[in-house]
Amino acid sequence: MKEPFGTLPSGETATLYILTVGRITAAVTDYGATLVRLLVPDSEGKHADVVLGYDDCNGYRTARGACLGATVGRNANRLQGATFLLNGQNITLQANDSSNNLHSGPDYFHLRLWKTVAYSDTSVTFELTSPDGDQGFPGNAVIRVTYELDSTGGLHIVYDAVSDQDTVFNLTNHS
Repeated sequence: MKEPFGTLPSGETATLYILTVGRITAAVTDYGATLVRLLVPDSEGKHADVVLGYDDCNGYRTARGACLGATVGRNANRLQGATFLLNGQNITLQANDSSNNLHSGPDYFHLRLWKTVAYSDTSVTFELTSPDGDQGFPGNAVIRVTYELDSTGGLHIVYDAVSDQDTVFNLTNHS
């Protein structure tokens, strides 16, 4: 099942995808390739949401610095001095955390609308094209994130990224 998840200032509409297997339900949006909800039964069989999230895309868009449930990259975490060495070349990124670069910001992946390339009752795959120089990183990159529920109650998040140049990929989910 899918449903609208709010309208962005650009006029684009974010979509929420509801995945279900057995007694597990995940809600994932194409805005930031973000895990919004994960409903699992507790020891008494009552469903509880075990991730933090917002009611629509604008909650995520306006959350100052929060990356709740989001796909973070090209590099998750901090790069000291907002630089790194790649093939003998010093690559400089924009500092957004004192003198460091945090989560490849400030043009974060979690504040972008990703393209949905596959969807079923149990999985969804989002894709983002990141051009050479995006966030300061070398290489034209195509990044895919797949959320999939399995029959044993597991949630799997799979990252796949391809670039036409050597670059950094260190993607994660921020739940």
